[in-house]
Amino acid sequence: MSPLRHKLLRDIRTQRAQFIAVTVTIFLGVTMFAASYDSYQNLTASYESTFTEFRFANLTVAGGDVEGFAAAARSQEGVESVELRTVADIPLQVGGLKLLGRVVGMPADAQPMVNQVSTANYLSIDQPAVVLVEEHMADHFDLAPGSAFEILGATGWRSVTVGGVASSPEYIWPARDRQDLITAPDNFGVAFVVESFARELVGVNGPTEATVYYTDGADNPELSEVLLSRATKAGATASYTRDEQPSNAALSEDLKGFEELAVFFPAMFLAAAAMATYVMISRLVHAQQPHIGVLIANGFTRRQVLRHYLGYGVVPGLAGAIPGAIAGVLLARVITGFYTEMLSVPTTLIQFYPATLVGGVLFGLVTSLIAAAAPARRAARLAPAEAMRGSAPTGGGRASLLERIVPPLRRMPIPWRMALRGIERNPRRSIFTVLGVVLSLMLVLVSWGMLDSIVRLMDRQFVEIQQEDATVYFTGPVGTSEVESLEQMPGVASAEAVLHSPIVLAADGRYETTLVTFEAGTVMHQFFGEDGKVRSLPDDGLLVGKALRDVVGISEGDSVQLVIGDASVQGRIAGFVDEPLGTMAYASRTYAEDVLGSALPATAALIAYDAGVEVQEVRAALVDLENVAAFEDANALYDTVQRFMIFFYVFVGVMLVFGGAMAFALIFSAMSVNIAERTREVATLLAVGTERRQISRMITAENMTVALAGIPLGLGIGYLAAKEAMASFSSDLFAFDLYIRPSTLVISALAILVVALLSQWPGLRAIGRLDIAKIVKDRSL
Repeated sequence: MSPLRHKLLRDIRTQRAQFIAVTVTIFLGVTMFAASYDSYQNLTASYESTFTEFRFANLTVAGGDVEGFAAAARSQEGVESVELRTVADIPLQVGGLKLLGRVVGMPADAQPMVNQVSTANYLSIDQPAVVLVEEHMADHFDLAPGSAFEILGATGWRSVTVGGVASSPEYIWPARDRQDLITAPDNFGVAFVVESFARELVGVNGPTEATVYYTDGADNPELSEVLLSRATKAGATASYTRDEQPSNAALSEDLKGFEELAVFFPAMFLAAAAMATYVMISRLVHAQQPHIGVLIANGFTRRQVLRHYLGYGVVPGLAGAIPGAIAGVLLARVITGFYTEMLSVPTTLIQFYPATLVGGVLFGLVTSLIAAAAPARRAARLAPAEAMRGSAPTGGGRASLLERIVPPLRRMPIPWRMALRGIERNPRRSIFTVLGVVLSLMLVLVSWGMLDSIVRLMDRQFVEIQQEDATVYFTGPVGTSEVESLEQMPGVASAEAVLHSPIVLAADGRYETTLVTFEAGTVMHQFFGEDGKVRSLPDDGLLVGKALRDVVGISEGDSVQLVIGDASVQGRIAGFVDEPLGTMAYASRTYAEDVLGSALPATAALIAYDAGVEVQEVRAALVDLENVAAFEDANALYDTVQRFMIFFYVFVGVMLVFGGAMAFALIFSAMSVNIAERTREVATLLAVGTERRQISRMITAENMTVALAGIPLGLGIGYLAAKEAMASFSSDLFAFDLYIRPSTLVISALAILVVALLSQWPGLRAIGRLDIAKIVKDRSL
């Protein structure tokens, strides 16, 4: 073995704690990268395979002259298939439970050419009342072939039999529409029925939707633009591309999160690893200057010295990156399988991506090499004579900055003054300790901030904004007397009429959403402005989601075109609301009737319970009413959100654990180097009679003061980083505004101080074992 390699291994054994800390940090960063990026690639491949296998529509058009649109689309170059169907949201009754479900018409005896389903059985023209049930609904209600439930058709309730369970690319995420992305299983379900039976149930003579599949299912933005223009001319009330399809849009947000996390978190880990590596190797070069001088004087070339000290970066880089990449790839398989099983994705593809493995190893290795480059070059450039003399401080000592600002501090006991002056005596060492604290706090706050924000946003949406306990849907339009009669039901404290209408808002852009019409002065919904204050529902305009300012190009006070069904009228934007979920338009009944020029009925009622009621009894009584078609429990929806968030909580929890581990490794590395650099200084103090315990207290005071100084900066930068991370997830579907509880900031700061305190323990123990004679001998050499 060459002398330099022997020296490298010996130094690594001597400084094994610091090398292990750096290796662990690189391992965590590379593991996180490989797990996140491979999960992203696996999920993308799974979705794309599902879309191709089941011919998921590239474009969906609803309302207007869909048959005329379909005829024109079939002749368009780039269109492979066009399918007409009937789709409608109508009430279902399963085991005495009424919900607002959906029926989707499909051709009998053969799968459609667009939006096929995965099922062991299929529909038959000979048995129109035998239907397929979407698997989320089947799982929730325990429906299997032979089970029965009812559908409210145009002629009344119709009993149907389950012929099979189906999964569909349209409902991987069971969303009703883009503004109602999260639905409780009790409140939404999908039944696939023979097309002729669907028209009979809905009471129409022709299809209501056209679905278009492009050649090979490939994206074609130019073709989409042409067809969307034709859909508008055909009077379509809703039209959206595959990317905008509700289920796929929700899944795309998740994929976006995986992609961004695959860069953001690993980058912070590797930055921390780079800093720890730089500090460690810089300390080695500083301590080994006489050795470097001897090596160069005895014929070792500067290139050999450079390669030698680069080796201190290569070893932890490879030791952390290789197992990290392997662990990340294996972890990605677990994440992908868990995720696709939770969402019931029809096709799951778990593949091996060599680029991820190689990329992970290269990221870890290059990070450590870059960090090692500067100190290694400094070692290679040392002049032998100068290096062998070692380094000695020049100039006299002076009071610390704090002592100069506050002169009475100069009368503090000597150990305290030494601690303060030690901070400034080696600014580089102090700066790196501060940076370690900042990076650690940044990672912890990004993880914890995401957790706090999601909890806060869910409470904001389902507790503060939506004040109702439940929504009751009627079998048809009703007047105020029917709504008021609900208040006579036992357990119902109040009821308010509400109307949901599909609408298109058009100005510089177009946006399809839902217009929700409330009674003036409603107490069932709180409207939060962008300033965070609650505002009332105006009588002279609309309140719309803040995302529409940029999407449609509107400002407060602007006029906007409203397309409601076949009517097109002008409305006024009275203000913007800040809501976490969806981008709705809200109007008072008075304003909506003035704009439309006609009285509006109610299609549903929001109800609030009396205190202490038995919810199931109230629900049972309400669904028994003849004019009640469906019942939606707001609490069940909140519980559903919490259940779907379990995966997010687990993911962020893992990030938080990784962040804590990185914080310990990083601060431990900085603190141990601080102590190791002062070995000769400590030996001198011991030689003149200073107690080891007092020296430990001085070093602890200095290190903790530096750590404390870095906490405000770390909290500030961590908050900004968390804000950017949350903003990257925001869209018209979700508004993720950062919220961090004050207690989170306090606990994070205290945790970092505890980590800093604990990370000193190995170094302080080493002080207790120092051999003064050996150190003096080494110094004389």
